[in-house]
Amino acid sequence: MVGLRKAFTSYLVTRFKRPQNDTWMPGLWGSIECRQEDLSEYIWQGTKPHRADFEKLGFAVCRYSKITKSLNPNLRDSGGIVYLDSSRRFVAHLVYHRLYVPAKGSIRNIIVIAFTAVFEQGCLSYTNSKNRFDPLDQDEVICLDSYNVSFIYQQFLSHVQRRRDQPREFPTLESLRHWFDDLQVKRFEERVSRRLFIPMTEKQVAAARQRLEKPAASTLASPPAIRNPVFWLILIATVVVLSLLHGPHREWSDTITYQGQQFKMARPYATYEDYKDDPNNLDTNELGRIEQAMTLAKVPAVFKNREEFFHMLIFDLNFPGYGFGGLGERPKTDDGSILDVEAIEIPQRDKSRYLVVRESAGQYDLMDDFIAGTATNAIAHVKLEARSLRYYDEHGGLVREHRF
Repeated sequence: MVGLRKAFTSYLVTRFKRPQNDTWMPGLWGSIECRQEDLSEYIWQGTKPHRADFEKLGFAVCRYSKITKSLNPNLRDSGGIVYLDSSRRFVAHLVYHRLYVPAKGSIRNIIVIAFTAVFEQGCLSYTNSKNRFDPLDQDEVICLDSYNVSFIYQQFLSHVQRRRDQPREFPTLESLRHWFDDLQVKRFEERVSRRLFIPMTEKQVAAARQRLEKPAASTLASPPAIRNPVFWLILIATVVVLSLLHGPHREWSDTITYQGQQFKMARPYATYEDYKDDPNNLDTNELGRIEQAMTLAKVPAVFKNREEFFHMLIFDLNFPGYGFGGLGERPKTDDGSILDVEAIEIPQRDKSRYLVVRESAGQYDLMDDFIAGTATNAIAHVKLEARSLRYYDEHGGLVREHRF
């Protein structure tokens, strides 16, 4: 009975309770994006074990974020990291908030972990966040009382695998950004329609700014100052601008960008999904240029960590709409080292560009980089023996050998 009453109360709170602090909405990608060095030492220390777990799971950093436009006088620090897994289908969030609790006169650190998969009929998310608004009607959010990144991920992955439909891919950082912004706008508009968010007047903004500039005496650090002194952009103006940006006045392009070059598609596509789902989505006259661009694309000899390696694969080397992936097993080595083999598909050529990196002293060194066919004698197994990389097909036949 207590659980039922608590669930009913939680529903009422998430459906009808307004936020207690003033902030700028809808919080688009560009408004909170920041540089890595902009995040404080509190954030790096507080999230260190969680970041290590994300890296072990093969997630690569896509963006760093920091709230710089908040009128909450108790917010001392905040920062976040957005990750994407190697399949480019699972989005993860790691968020840190440092809040002053007036009633206790102390600091509270909040760490939010979340995994999300985007499907045609909504999103599926697993998170440990307890203070959240309810999702949109087509979305599903599962809350777990845990700070264990691996545990939350395994529960999330198990749920995804039980579904019949496949989650959406994000081949480029721009596609991830567009999805994020569209989702933020939809959630914002839905909450405005329920009057959970109400636009502030200029007078209210000025009063809130004054409270921030003259906080109550405390031995704790002052909240971050608002960087932009111009506050005439209130929420109503934001909604108007967003409605114009998301209006029907859109021309469909027939080109796609890769490595700073424009390549012609087979035809203009209304959405990225339409382009991706068409097996003949590229102009056949461009296939040679694309193969050359992918073959000549430069790859660093050393990566600081696995995260940096996968970030390069996802956002620099992989061609939009096409895939890459590992061999499905860890290569066998005779020296105890750890190898990672990734194959990047060359569009409509029955070829892939293979990269092999080895973990050494905390960094990843590029050991091999080559082009190989995938139609016949495709590489299925890799072994490191006597300082030689040997590549075998599924029948055990030697396909390639590289000594170093």
